[in-house]
Amino acid sequence: MKKQRHWLLAAAAVIACLSARAQAPHAAFTAEETATVYYHQGWDSEEEALTWSYAPTAYDRYTWYLSEQVPYSTCRPFSSIDPQSRYSLCVLQHPTATQNEVAASPDMVVRPQSRAEFYVCFRSVFLVYADWKFYVTDMDREETTQLLSGFMWSQEHEYTGPSWQKFEIDLSAWAGRRCAFSFQYLGPSGEDIAIDGFRLVQTSTGDDAVVRINEGDKVHFVDESAGDDLQRTWTFEGGKPRTSRSPNPVVTYEQAGTYPVKLTVRNDDGQDTMVREGFVVVSAQAPQALIGLPGVGYLSPWVAEFIPAGTTVQYADRSTGHPTQWQWTFPGGSPAESADKDPVVAYDEPGLYGMTLSVGNSVGTSQDFMVRALQVGGSQYVWNVALDEQDGLGEISLGYYGFYAGSNSLGMTRFAEWFDAPLRPAAIDSVEVYFTRTFTITPDADISVAVCRVSADGTPGEELARGSVRASDLVSDEQYYLPTGFRLDREVEVSEPFFVVVSGIPCRSDAERQESDNICIMALRRDHAGRSTTWHELEDEDPQTYEPLGTYTWYENEEPVSLAVTPRLTYGPGPGYDAVRPAVGAGEPRRSAVAAYDLQGRPVTVRQGKGRSLLIERYPDGTARKVFR
Repeated sequence: MKKQRHWLLAAAAVIACLSARAQAPHAAFTAEETATVYYHQGWDSEEEALTWSYAPTAYDRYTWYLSEQVPYSTCRPFSSIDPQSRYSLCVLQHPTATQNEVAASPDMVVRPQSRAEFYVCFRSVFLVYADWKFYVTDMDREETTQLLSGFMWSQEHEYTGPSWQKFEIDLSAWAGRRCAFSFQYLGPSGEDIAIDGFRLVQTSTGDDAVVRINEGDKVHFVDESAGDDLQRTWTFEGGKPRTSRSPNPVVTYEQAGTYPVKLTVRNDDGQDTMVREGFVVVSAQAPQALIGLPGVGYLSPWVAEFIPAGTTVQYADRSTGHPTQWQWTFPGGSPAESADKDPVVAYDEPGLYGMTLSVGNSVGTSQDFMVRALQVGGSQYVWNVALDEQDGLGEISLGYYGFYAGSNSLGMTRFAEWFDAPLRPAAIDSVEVYFTRTFTITPDADISVAVCRVSADGTPGEELARGSVRASDLVSDEQYYLPTGFRLDREVEVSEPFFVVVSGIPCRSDAERQESDNICIMALRRDHAGRSTTWHELEDEDPQTYEPLGTYTWYENEEPVSLAVTPRLTYGPGPGYDAVRPAVGAGEPRRSAVAAYDLQGRPVTVRQGKGRSLLIERYPDGTARKVFR
């Protein structure tokens, strides 16, 4: 009986093994971006539109209306994005009166893992006067929350328009709540807008879920197949890569369209294939224009880039959204216009110039421009801080030991900022240094700057010129960037890389008064991927006793740091320009603004002290533009 039981158990094990081997593979997949639409408003009929409520003002022509076309002749209708679309919801700006237009959805329950999606076609220039906003209202709690401001979004993304823009808003905070959604257009003399494609979308892996993305977006596929030792073959029509053998491939879709996805899995027991038709839906989007500056000249606190006259540069299109047409204008440049993607431009005449870039595709257009951004020839203060890095300027604290590039007790006595060679021989007659702290108990200490050659080992070498300021005369301000000027004892010419060395920063303490020198140069501390242009000199120590030896060694900062140290360069002969308020070049005449606003829409009357600000100026003829001041 025992032998028979052992035989039965062995037979059962063999049958189980054979059954497992006989199980054929099963193909299945999904994607992280899959979602199900559970509410849609397309405003494609009067009946559909009237499921929402509308609160217009008293101006019939300027209130909500349905239109097959958008208010901008350069933009195509929403059917260019959704071929099933017929109408869009539009509102026109009133030229003088204050409007308060509201379009509100019916109540609905927000599902878990939901987001709101919608498109708006608009221009941003005059949204500072009349903004459009998007709200959610919790009907049970009677709480309304602003989710989006068209004006603030435009400033954050440097958007001008007009074009269709897709917005996605996370609704996780309102999951399970009964809510209504609304668009409000409030203010005088704003911009026309069109709204379409409003959806509530829930992340889902069900059989009816699809992936909805924009051109250029990535899809993260997830293999859910069953079976051992599987070999996979993916096919992605319209995707890059087009095929893959990875378990969880990441695929980019560049062109609008609806695409299938196919997965075949196989092992020794067979193969299986799954095809999901129309699984990836890619929407076209209007481009977002962005000018890429040449990057060959010096950076400056006062202009975006500084080059000598007679320089040829190449601009780069940094736009997103797959533009197919480009139109550049270059006041003061040759050529003055270009339809190339990355045009080459020569600047022969000294001046201060701007440039514009208009890009377009089948959905819409976008424009980026810079005013008085490129200085050609003349004189200018230069540094190693880019426009998009200036908000990161501050001080580098060493805790108990003081400050880097300032008063410290670590034996750092001199600090140096490295500069690349000028594009043409240039003269330096002065240096400005920005300090964050200037408190001193050593008011008569001489703080000096020196322009130095680069020695053979790459460290600061021969001194060419020097200038000094007493510690009591240093300048700083908690609110504005204010420089301290150092006039050099002689003008020097540079044609190779050079250093500006700062020395003499005191570090004394008065125990009785409980005070100490507290001086610090403003600095930019980048992440580890950035570059460093700063050196410091340390007093050498005996390796055994750690006693100071009275000798000093230069070290390049291992962290990516640049100092707010700005030598004043003058390029060649010819007309000079005041470095703080440069004269305007012939290609960019000065206009007097009737009003100016910062990026938060607050009125600005005078730019006081701060090195550079991006403002919106409005002119008597009704136009407006962004300017660097």
